[in-house]
Amino acid sequence: MVKKLYLIGIGPGDIKYLTLEAKSVIERLSLFYVSKKEGRKEDLTLRKIALLKAIKGDNFKIVALPFPERTKGKDYREKIRAWRTEKAKILREALVNADEEEAGFLIWGDPSLFDGHIDIMRELERELPIAWEVIPGLSSFQILCAKERISLTEISTPVIFHTPRTLLKSKPPEHPAVVFLDNYETFQKFKDKEFYIYWGAYVGSEDELYVSGRLREVWEKIHNVRKDLKHKKGYLMEVYVLKPLKPPGEVSDSN
Repeated sequence: MVKKLYLIGIGPGDIKYLTLEAKSVIERLSLFYVSKKEGRKEDLTLRKIALLKAIKGDNFKIVALPFPERTKGKDYREKIRAWRTEKAKILREALVNADEEEAGFLIWGDPSLFDGHIDIMRELERELPIAWEVIPGLSSFQILCAKERISLTEISTPVIFHTPRTLLKSKPPEHPAVVFLDNYETFQKFKDKEFYIYWGAYVGSEDELYVSGRLREVWEKIHNVRKDLKHKKGYLMEVYVLKPLKPPGEVSDSN
């Protein structure tokens, strides 16, 4: 049985974005878990395996866990909780049946941002005598800001993190906002407002693509690019930053 599990943030999956701590933990372990993706999303699993091969050669064992897809519909929070409970059962079985005492779970980006495995481990530790540790990783919004050479924070203002679900219910952001996986294209809700948008797809990977500009001028281009990418790859990993344009004469650190 696994007695200690490491939730390892691997950033976008390119070894150059891996932290030294994450690399050190991966070098030491021999057993790794990943979420199993099939069909057109299979390359998400293969990219994690390629990352391990780049570090360890063939000196590792990997277990692809067949987590179910999240069901859609009403009662969103309840569906998320039920989904995570099902994932916890699958992970629990894998941990109990393992021969190794330590293992790593590879997680895109950073485990603390829009990822449920920390909550899953809190559920499991009530049932199993298991220790666990979180290894932070780079998030896509950090790489996006670096690529676009922008400061996410304004002087004396907060930064807001949104899912499209929460942004749909919000007024136009008064401060810089980071939005992940906007399947609703919620940015269109503000296309007549004064915003600058920095949008990126597959950020930090070999397929990365960026679009930036005044929202009213580039929203349609982003719409068309999203449609094309989803058609080609079958899925879309995306993030964007919305920045309110300042009134004339007001100081801003935006480029």
